[in-house]
Amino acid sequence: MYRSRSRTAALFLAAVLFFCPALGIPGPLHAGQEPSVALPASHYIHQGGYALARDNEILDAENSEVPFVPASTLKIITSLGALTILGPDHRFVTRIFRDDQENLYIQGNGDPFLLTENIRAIARKLHDSGLRRINNLILDESAFAINGQADGNDNTSNPYDAWNSALAVNFNAIAIRVNPDHSVSPDDPKVPFLPMMRKIGTGLPPGHYHLNVNAYPATGNLSNTQRYSGELFAALMARQQIQVRGTILVRPTPAHATPLLSYWSEKTVAEMLRLCLKYSNNFVANQLFLACGSHRFGTPATWDKGREALRIFIGEDLELSDAELVMVEGSGLSRQNRISPKAMILALQKFAPFKDLLPVRNGFPLKSGTLTGVYCYAGYIPQQGDAPFVILLNQPQNHRDELLQILAVRQDLQNMAALKNTP
Repeated sequence: MYRSRSRTAALFLAAVLFFCPALGIPGPLHAGQEPSVALPASHYIHQGGYALARDNEILDAENSEVPFVPASTLKIITSLGALTILGPDHRFVTRIFRDDQENLYIQGNGDPFLLTENIRAIARKLHDSGLRRINNLILDESAFAINGQADGNDNTSNPYDAWNSALAVNFNAIAIRVNPDHSVSPDDPKVPFLPMMRKIGTGLPPGHYHLNVNAYPATGNLSNTQRYSGELFAALMARQQIQVRGTILVRPTPAHATPLLSYWSEKTVAEMLRLCLKYSNNFVANQLFLACGSHRFGTPATWDKGREALRIFIGEDLELSDAELVMVEGSGLSRQNRISPKAMILALQKFAPFKDLLPVRNGFPLKSGTLTGVYCYAGYIPQQGDAPFVILLNQPQNHRDELLQILAVRQDLQNMAALKNTP
């Protein structure tokens, strides 16, 4: 991805180009094949480090105890924390209430995967329960109390900079199409036209866009994430013949409101992590980071609670110190995040039971991480018994592929030597 962020299409293109064997990216060695590495690993490292382990022992390393910026390889730590603190089978819940004034409350609890099809299912269930009209549509975001966005989030129009929030739809990113006549329409057939689409699309040249909604000026008393959630819920309820007569408001659900529906996320935390790691989704990673904080310390979720929850996890479960691993957010966007190669190896050893959650690229289950001047890999070499490896480069030269080739070949050589010495 780009700056530890990317769209799905760019990620797939990167995967095809980046791991094509024709480009020299390492794959398994075959019987009789002679491995060759022209230069030593140290040649490719100007500021960075790496480590390779097997059987709980580091076989080869350079600068293994020096902390570096990990970029999105940090998502492995976030994933471990979420699997431990929340649990792999944890599901998020979105609750719906109604008061005696016929106001409908939508209480968000940080579900990272509240998508159009889920909201359509909620609207259908509300219709089936007999709901036909409401007054105001009220958004309850009291489960989060975050001041500002994750460190490293530049709030560009790219969806990788989408804001985190207690009630978020479609990852707080919107797909629109600006037509040749400059009219604006949805660019996702599942999403109805929303008034905010016209506002965001006005002034953009014709084309297809996938945008962080909060990169554009808000109007009125609602943020763009709030307007997006409210307009999408209202439009999909209208399609279910549920009339919204009032306006979209934001406030907590009162104690006297009547519960109508509890909608549990279709995906478990483990299923969310598989997609988060595959597409390196910064929004999802930080929703889970925040959820870890509120799970351990109670609502509302805050960045400080998330940091403290992960700090305790890192100290107690990974047995690592602040000198070895520091997390200020969960996506890897921040350049204040730090981890040493040795610490990442230990985390990969703990992550081994969940390694199938990692994307597999040219035979290597691994997570990449990229910022300007930061190029990292962390994962396993499966043909060598899933030996964990990490490459953390904080330098202008991107030599992570050359280093991965060296590590993969080195492991093959060691295995060949062991086989020759076997009676």
